[in-house]
Amino acid sequence: MAVGDVTVMNRGKFTFGNNLNLATDTFRCYLLAGWTPNIDTHHFLSDIVSNEISLTGYTAGGITLSSLSWTENDTDDRSQWDFANPNWASIATGTIQYAAIVKWTGSASTSPVLLAIEVSNSNGQSYTITLPATGILHVRQAA
Repeated sequence: MAVGDVTVMNRGKFTFGNNLNLATDTFRCYLLAGWTPNIDTHHFLSDIVSNEISLTGYTAGGITLSSLSWTENDTDDRSQWDFANPNWASIATGTIQYAAIVKWTGSASTSPVLLAIEVSNSNGQSYTITLPATGILHVRQAA
């Protein structure tokens, strides 16, 4: 995998099709280190939260995603999910390997892990995860 690669977790695949509103539900982004995504066993935040980073400038519990949108794209024949690029004003230099996107239910044991995004280490400055201009997730008919 390389920086920017996205893994859709199996619980995420299930959750996307099970009464999820990508425009209005609450989603959080957590930064992780020392973790390798396991799409079969990392179902909930409680399965991965022990790998949340602990660096100055990062508050445990991640950040709530904003500017959520789930749109129809007739030009490219797909629907796409997008949100504002997650940003932290300043995180100390340190190891960060993944950003996990979680649907927040109010409890780590019931909040499903949807996506894992491979990210780069922080360099002691503002830290932003830049999403593709076309959104983070696309749904389209297989060819």
